[in-house]
Amino acid sequence: MQTTIDRIIQDWFAGGFNGAIPTEVGLLIWAVICIVFALILTGCIGFEREYHGHAAGLRTHVLVGLGSALIMFISVYGFSSDVFPNRDPARLAAQVVSGIGFLGAGAIVQTGTSVKGLTTATTLWIVMAIGLCCGSGNIVIGVITTLLAIGVLMLLRRVEKFATKKNPVITMIVNSDGPIIRDLLRSASRFGLSIKDVDTQIGYKDSVEVLRISVSIGNAPIATIRAFVEEIREVIKPLDILISTEH
Repeated sequence: MQTTIDRIIQDWFAGGFNGAIPTEVGLLIWAVICIVFALILTGCIGFEREYHGHAAGLRTHVLVGLGSALIMFISVYGFSSDVFPNRDPARLAAQVVSGIGFLGAGAIVQTGTSVKGLTTATTLWIVMAIGLCCGSGNIVIGVITTLLAIGVLMLLRRVEKFATKKNPVITMIVNSDGPIIRDLLRSASRFGLSIKDVDTQIGYKDSVEVLRISVSIGNAPIATIRAFVEEIREVIKPLDILISTEH
């Protein structure tokens, strides 16, 4: 259901500016406005993803939004009710909602124990919704949703960092060979620890290739963390290890 403002604006364009221009020209101008709004709104969300270096960035989000808006506009205005009296404008929109799942699935990548891309997959889904919103003429709702989405992406990022600030992070330098991750997971499971994220980087120490592993662990008693670290020293034998609760 359209908002009152959107309905007034749409009727004005559909009526050719109160008869000043042909109705077809008014609808064409309205189509351009809807698509341009879809481009701007989805571009704002895409820019945030691009700024933080995600694979699905500005162009991907804008194209998803534009495609969704175009399909929705055609669904609403492209089929005459005289020729197709039983038409259902929601049918094409339903196909867009199902199809975006394939793009979202491609954005999600599992690396070790962590899963990357969930937020990006969600932003692809929401720009699709914003595109459908603009394509159906609900521009005001689309603007409000975009502002809320950007607020969630930018402001709640700080809240998440604050919430996980005290979570212990274990950083170790190890030789690059050997089943390090497997032994690490086994030890964590034995102590009942929840590993939130594992980040690995290849580096060099004294001209020898080494592996820098950072392990983020969920809240746990400090005694359990220390016992876990001691077992790591015995099993993995790292060249260096550091525990930090501030990151």
